[in-house]
Amino acid sequence: MSLDSHPAYLCSLSSTPGAFSSMAKHSSQAKKQAREAALQYISQPGILANLDIGNPDKVDAFVKQLDSLLGISDVKQGYPGLERQIRLFLDLTRNNNPLIYTALVALGQRCSERLKLGTATHQEKRSLIYRLNIACKQPRGISDFISCPLDMQAPLGSFLNPKLVFRKRDMSFGPPIRTVLADTRCRPNSRDFVCDETAGFYVVGPDESVVFLDKDELGNIIVLLAVLRQIFGGPSNEQAAILEWLQHTVDVATEERRNVRPGHPGKMAQVGYNAGPRHAHVFGCAKSYNKNLDETTKINHDHDVIAAVHIVWAASKAWLPTDITDNIETHLRENNLPRIATRNIPAGTGFQLELGGKKYTFPQYERAPPEAYLTKDYSASLHEDTCWISGPSAMALTVGRTVDPPYQGPSADVSSQHRTRSASTISAPASENYQLWPAGGGRKFR
Repeated sequence: MSLDSHPAYLCSLSSTPGAFSSMAKHSSQAKKQAREAALQYISQPGILANLDIGNPDKVDAFVKQLDSLLGISDVKQGYPGLERQIRLFLDLTRNNNPLIYTALVALGQRCSERLKLGTATHQEKRSLIYRLNIACKQPRGISDFISCPLDMQAPLGSFLNPKLVFRKRDMSFGPPIRTVLADTRCRPNSRDFVCDETAGFYVVGPDESVVFLDKDELGNIIVLLAVLRQIFGGPSNEQAAILEWLQHTVDVATEERRNVRPGHPGKMAQVGYNAGPRHAHVFGCAKSYNKNLDETTKINHDHDVIAAVHIVWAASKAWLPTDITDNIETHLRENNLPRIATRNIPAGTGFQLELGGKKYTFPQYERAPPEAYLTKDYSASLHEDTCWISGPSAMALTVGRTVDPPYQGPSADVSSQHRTRSASTISAPASENYQLWPAGGGRKFR
């Protein structure tokens, strides 16, 4: 209802000052009653003394309760909201309630200390979700991808308007098992198979997003592969900070945790649940640390990994065709599989991370699926993994990648050139010399 649509009502107010002053008096009385109710609430034994200032959820609940009693509509959650309320009640209790005043002063000091520690507010957490670009409000199936791009103004080949390519998966040709696949012929005198257009491969450009499609036996369209670039947005300081944090998480994980593929170049660390070795199937959280770290460090680093994996999963649910992510959710539900956890972080909901000097806590988010891998400098030769034949899909987020230039002859300084293979949930830039690659492409895969 707009005020200018009822001029008669406005005129009646202006022509009856007595009624107007009565309304103002009533409003003032209501504010006084609201403040008295809020004061009565915080005066209850233990309300202020037992407030856990280190728990953002409890602080939010406390702020909401007082805001509802005070009738405040522009709710400022978290520590800024608490700080505002403390200032209000200090003025109300300074002269007539010394006990409450003293408790509020102590609470204010703890609140200031917490704000200095850099705990993110509710608005800052919302801002991070949007900066991560994982707050898509309209997840879409492959039929939506085909019928209409998410953004009509987005250029073709961007992640908002990816190219759709129909390809028939053909397993009848190609290199044999254990062949090393390469982007360029950067290793002289090797048997590397270069995956380029002359060999019948589609080469996805560095800034190109493509969804590869096929049809099953019934003629239904299925997703073979989806490659989405720049999902965190264009180059910016914020994107650089996010990628730097992800890369640091991968670096720390691959350094501190056991390499589960020691026969392959590079490092691969596993986090979450696994089913044990082939000779002893035991389902549970993997024991991954190979360094003697204190419990606090393990917990903090596990929080980092769980947060990084959740970002991958949330981005997948936001931007990949729902045909992929819904299938995974169905498998998790039908097989009663848990969400990711570690030996130091029990199963449950939520994740937390520190970014740009701020601690962000999201206690209610459903976590990612139970198993994740983080790799650095890792590569595997062409292989067939029977564990994945019946599995739905796998997601990978590459946070950095370099590709060697083609080999220019014996005069080229190839000893300093590097290459990267990225085939994990999260991967990081490589710095591995090509001469370290095994001639047969590694082992432990058939």
